[in-house]
Amino acid sequence: MDGVTVRRVDELPEVDGGWEVLDVDVGAADPVRLWAPREPDRLLDDEQVVERSQFNDSMPYWAWLWDSGPTMARLLARESIGGQAAVLELGAGLGLAGIAAAVLGGPGVDLVLTDHDPLSLAALPVNARRNGIEARVWDLDWRHLGEAPEGRFDLILGCDVAYEAKLQEPLLDVVDRYLAPGGVALFADPGRTRLPGFVRRATARGYRVELEDAEGSPAEPEAAAFRLVRLRRESAAGAG
Repeated sequence: MDGVTVRRVDELPEVDGGWEVLDVDVGAADPVRLWAPREPDRLLDDEQVVERSQFNDSMPYWAWLWDSGPTMARLLARESIGGQAAVLELGAGLGLAGIAAAVLGGPGVDLVLTDHDPLSLAALPVNARRNGIEARVWDLDWRHLGEAPEGRFDLILGCDVAYEAKLQEPLLDVVDRYLAPGGVALFADPGRTRLPGFVRRATARGYRVELEDAEGSPAEPEAAAFRLVRLRRESAAGAG
């Protein structure tokens, strides 16, 4: 399948309501094209989803293209994504941010897309190849990193992943583990009330935290307003 653009929906698992293609402008020559469930609300009643949710809060959030995703993807055009950059997307869902970074960075980008939902994990490689990207896909549970693969990444991405206070420390554990010295982690948030708590937790761990609005200008947290959260280690000595 190397180098092949995947166009066939038959490579995807069956979902109630079927799949559709979404085109997302990311500032590249062509839009990123993603397969997404046509009626994601139907997954809320899927028997397997309901069963998983009883044990690990496995709600099908992956199936929606949340508002902060396209905004973050467009802002990535302003980043200096080196041609040999290693990029990791957390809670990738449909894979928009990671795929956009690989498209904008060029063919040398080493992309890893991660999620913990089996349907997302099935869709991610199809969506990557749909855009000419060969990505590795990891089943990554932030709460059990002892079982996770090794690696270091120049750029870590996450969209709408800091919405629960109880998951913010595990999320930062992932950044601690995987962020390379001199690297940056970017998180997109639509202006939820828990963003200030995430900023405090990241600062307490020694990260330099900067917030930007949808235009890339410095900003403070504001309810219902998009913010891009940029995390860097204060010094190379702080890299674990």
